Amino acid sequence: MRLLRTMIMGSMMVLPGLFLALLIWYIAGKPETEPLESLICNVIPLTSIGLGLFFGWKTGGEYAN
Repeated sequence: MRLLRTMIMGSMMVLPGLFLALLIWYIAGKPETEPLESLICNVIPLTSIGLGLFFGWKTGGEYAN
């Protein structure tokens, strides 16, 4: 049950991560240079998913039994 909760929370963080990356990309002036574009478009959504997985695992302790 803990693993299922973790996977659901991680997958649900995809949309907020993509929306946040789009918003930051737009505010940054729609950069087309490689380092900044890769940072915004890849790292922000992956960090969001990673944090969702982390918090899903940490808060699922009551299901560990």
